Amino acid sequence: MILRNRDLNVQQKDNEQNRKKSTQGVNAATKRQAARIIKDDKETKKNGSKDEPKPKRACTAVASPVIPDITKGLYINSSKKVSDQNLASASNKVEEFEVVVSPRNEQILELAVKSPDPVADFDAESAGDMGSMAEYASDIFLYYKFREKFFHISDYSKRQPNIDMAMRGSLVDWLIGLQETFELNHETLYLAVKLFDLFMDRSPGVVARDDIQLAACTGIFIASKFDERAPPLIEDLVYMSEEVFKPDQLMAMERRMLKVVGFDLGAPLSYRFLRRFARIAKEDMGTLTLARYILETTLMSLSFCRHSESLIAISALLLAKRMKGAANDWFLMVAQKSSGYKLDKIESLMWKLNKMILQRKTFFPQMENDLLRGCKNPAIGDLKGFSNDDVEI
Repeated sequence: MILRNRDLNVQQKDNEQNRKKSTQGVNAATKRQAARIIKDDKETKKNGSKDEPKPKRACTAVASPVIPDITKGLYINSSKKVSDQNLASASNKVEEFEVVVSPRNEQILELAVKSPDPVADFDAESAGDMGSMAEYASDIFLYYKFREKFFHISDYSKRQPNIDMAMRGSLVDWLIGLQETFELNHETLYLAVKLFDLFMDRSPGVVARDDIQLAACTGIFIASKFDERAPPLIEDLVYMSEEVFKPDQLMAMERRMLKVVGFDLGAPLSYRFLRRFARIAKEDMGTLTLARYILETTLMSLSFCRHSESLIAISALLLAKRMKGAANDWFLMVAQKSSGYKLDKIESLMWKLNKMILQRKTFFPQMENDLLRGCKNPAIGDLKGFSNDDVEI
């Protein structure tokens, strides 16, 4: 340890002698020049150099006169200012800012103002229930009702000659069987039928006959991934389809269907509206089950696709109440104010639903055993509507 310190001291002395020798040969002029360079470097660091980048010009100084004033107020001024000035300019910009409402938002606001509130304020009564989301329920209902016009389905049977109404009814009945087999939600079934109809209606060309069942199976596959926690596997769907197509074909049809529908899967569903109306009217499970059966039967007929989902839902609930003899004045008032439709319009569609129930065995012969439907109510098998031969379905 002592030898190491001694060597270190000797090395330091040698370094000092070398520095003295190196500076002995330098004249005074060279020393003054070096000192001047050091001084200039210090001033350059303090005041800045020509080579250093300068602060950017303020965006407001180069703004085009075409840009509106509301956009100019959003520019960031990059010039350095005192903090007090920044606060003052920021406050002025906030005062000049105006909210711009798009035409679509104006339609939503107008719909929200015109739509009447339910007589029975169900949302206020269920405010303490965290699962009901009562404070947002009314806005969600108005939003779905506003979007109904974007999912309108026309009579595509004329443009798609490879499918007729009997074939479509068989496909929907097969989808109902898949929904029961995999124990899927009712919303999944309704969304699957909606996606299938949208695909057939919006496809630019004629859908091949071999792709029709594939499209129906793809519809319930997409709907399951949208609504279910654990959607069925592709292999299971191929097996339930008796392997008429391969998994690669189903995945290719999935991409094709999503492109046709514009990747918009949040379609308003009549089943969601039915649950909303039934909860507002405080209906029992028997009435709701009967209305669900009527609503499920409408899926098999393309003629009801041209009506709005909310109107079909309230008409099915009214028909169920009439069949049970419980459509009193209070319910009629709640039905009108909760749905936003007049009673005449609701009853007009209700009679068409009644005609469908009377003739369901004729129009849909595949519905031989009503006890196996999703409602699973023994009383539905002997369901009979009102006799009204003047109403055409």
